[in-house]
Amino acid sequence: MQPTVARRALGSSMRKLREAAGITRSQAAHAIGYSPQTIQRIEEGAQATRDHQVERLGRLYDAPPALMSEMYRYALDGNRRGWWQAHKEGIPSEFPLFLEAEHDASRIRVLETEYIPGLLQTPEYLRAVQDAQPPLPSARAEAVRVLRSQRQELLFGRRRLPEMEFLIGRSTLDYLHDLPEVRRGQVERLTQIDAISEVRIRVIVGLHAAMAGSFNILTPATNSVSFAYVDSVDGCRYIEDHAVVSLYERTFNHVRSSAITLEEYLS
Repeated sequence: MQPTVARRALGSSMRKLREAAGITRSQAAHAIGYSPQTIQRIEEGAQATRDHQVERLGRLYDAPPALMSEMYRYALDGNRRGWWQAHKEGIPSEFPLFLEAEHDASRIRVLETEYIPGLLQTPEYLRAVQDAQPPLPSARAEAVRVLRSQRQELLFGRRRLPEMEFLIGRSTLDYLHDLPEVRRGQVERLTQIDAISEVRIRVIVGLHAAMAGSFNILTPATNSVSFAYVDSVDGCRYIEDHAVVSLYERTFNHVRSSAITLEEYLS
């Protein structure tokens, strides 16, 4: 399990155990000689957790042996170095969780109305997109490009690919009519990836249920609980509430029902 995902899994287990035991963060902190802020950071997955902290908190919460073993594994994974750390220059502070969840996901669903999804982009397309945005320092722009390439290589290089569905708006390709070379290479890449058995790409060609904005839905390989990821100009947010994630899933399915295959759109 990737480090940020592991820390969040450990923190969630710790919080549930503490609440089930009827213990406050302050009480837990006092019992093991740490500050309440440390307990909060552990539960939020904001810091690595040592074996002795897992052991003392688990004993305090009367955690069963099987769960203790699982939490030790989470703690070990949470102390490892993430693959993305070599590319930190090109990563917003809130993005590592998404990168790690995507890397290990069993299912990936992406709906993008204006933008070819990152996993499907060619380097030329990404450069064209960067040219259309407020300028970045050259080192930062290059770091973003290197990260994007590494992200694609890692995912498509997996021994067992996740199930992937991409719904892209017609405008994502229409915008490239004035950049024929970029469009040619991007269409070729879309066609190649669409031919992979685990991947389905469909094109949104009319009014649809997700006109309010794009989103991703990731299902981690470690469990079947999906979460939604929404990106925006000023940052991103992760949505884990089951009822809200279900709404995103229903919206995705509704849009998919009226989208057409990539082959049909290009013919």
